[in-house]
Amino acid sequence: MLPSTTLPPPPPPVPEQGAWGDRAGLLEERARALGTLARWYMAPHRALLLWLSAMVFALGWVLAVSGFQFLVTGELVEHILGVMFLGLSLGATIPSSLGVATGIRRDVVVGGRLRDWARLERDPRTLPLWRVRGGGLLWLLPSVLLSSLGLALGASTVSAELSPEGFGSLIGIAVVFAAAGGLGLAKAIDYYRLVSRELTPEPGLEPGPVQGPEGRQDRA
Repeated sequence: MLPSTTLPPPPPPVPEQGAWGDRAGLLEERARALGTLARWYMAPHRALLLWLSAMVFALGWVLAVSGFQFLVTGELVEHILGVMFLGLSLGATIPSSLGVATGIRRDVVVGGRLRDWARLERDPRTLPLWRVRGGGLLWLLPSVLLSSLGLALGASTVSAELSPEGFGSLIGIAVVFAAAGGLGLAKAIDYYRLVSRELTPEPGLEPGPVQGPEGRQDRA
């Protein structure tokens, strides 16, 4: 999880009169903070880590179900295999679940700071400065696919006549896929909601100047 000291500071409090003394400077600071926070929040490698963690956890779940199945057979060799499978299961599920939990805590901090800065003002012309190219789609499309796969697998497993081991393995995989896809989908929707809000400036406010990539101010 990122230390809070490395994040952009929280936005300044809203003045009582509802008007900013230096709105242009505020918009520039806001664009820089949103750019940093959005890159952390929607980083493509974070999506890949989530999908990898889901796959590893699903593998650990299958190993755990197989291990328990070996243990209940009552034979010595099966007991040994069951203990081995359960050990491998712990080695897969514990690190992957800790990684996902750490990522969720990180997203809560970074996402909360991102929304605080986004709510401070609105300026559609600052959007290119903090938009993460390809990040939204990379989070959205695989999440929809993974959650749909999990729901379809779960529905087919419930309606099929399977052995206890097969049912436990498949339903666990379905739950893991649906949960991982739901996490990614919620994150993508939250980001696109902020983008949509940025494109609808508050009525009665004139957009301020935007700091360009080379330090110059771009005006409408």
